[in-house]
Amino acid sequence: MATTQPTGDDRTARVHHLAAQKLSNRAIGRRLGIHHTTVGRILRTTTAPEHTTPQPAERTTPTPAAPMERTTPTASGDTPTPRLLHPLDPAFVQDLNCLMDPRTGALPEPIRRIIRAAADGRRASMRATAHRLATTQRTSEPPTTGRAPARARVAP
Repeated sequence: MATTQPTGDDRTARVHHLAAQKLSNRAIGRRLGIHHTTVGRILRTTTAPEHTTPQPAERTTPTPAAPMERTTPTASGDTPTPRLLHPLDPAFVQDLNCLMDPRTGALPEPIRRIIRAAADGRRASMRATAHRLATTQRTSEPPTTGRAPARARVAP
């Protein structure tokens, strides 16, 4: 499902409302899901409505996830918090939100234990694979003699 598209009048009002807030055409386009040239055309060809505070559109899909957080250390020296490497399925995120305790905001302990056990098993498997690859790589490399490799001779 997608977000319901606003009507022409509603979209025009939204464009003019955001333009009045000094947003760029690209920023307005990103917010409304339209191309920035369409934003420019609307601003050029229509006049701002008298009342430019449009009603928000009803969303039929979950709100998009927040942008990815920084992974490089900040200037203050704080280490970054762990982040997801892959986006989660929105339905799975909704399921997790339903399971969270509304008072504490945490998952129930049995569920946390199950997730932790599965993750620990996957980590152990990944470590074993990395160890096996490193071992086979060390044994397949030719020993170094400290000299430059001999030049190949080409037949005349």
